[in-house]
Amino acid sequence: MEPDPTGMLERPGKRPRKLIFRLLVALSLAALVGWGLWQYPEAERVATGDRADVLEVRRCSTHSYKGTPLYTCRATWRFSDGRTGEGDVDAGAEPTRKGATVFAGDDWGYESRGRLLGSVLPKAGAFLLVVGELAVLLVISRFGLNRGYRLPRIR
Repeated sequence: MEPDPTGMLERPGKRPRKLIFRLLVALSLAALVGWGLWQYPEAERVATGDRADVLEVRRCSTHSYKGTPLYTCRATWRFSDGRTGEGDVDAGAEPTRKGATVFAGDDWGYESRGRLLGSVLPKAGAFLLVVGELAVLLVISRFGLNRGYRLPRIR
């Protein structure tokens, strides 16, 4: 067996740890991309939505969430620039009424911008948690595993 010219030998158990870190980084990256693609439409709504006045409410349906009835209403609305939109409004605990102000896009609406943010912010927090995990894993894999194991010199 030839001596190692650098005097550095690979630490026992290093290969499986490298593989585990690479796997964790790959899974975190895949989760990050998947999460971003899944949440993009709602995040885009926060950025592109605007206040609008409800012109007409056609019908409302209810569903229960933790014992509380929540309303979704089919409505038509008008933005301040004159254009109109039509779609479902996530109205919350009270049905949408004619003349109410909603936060909407061309084909979607929410009772308010705060209601939409209440849906988006927890998911954005989880997204940032995955980004932080990925950053820590990358730092550990870059700086924590590159050191070799130096055997003690025999005199």
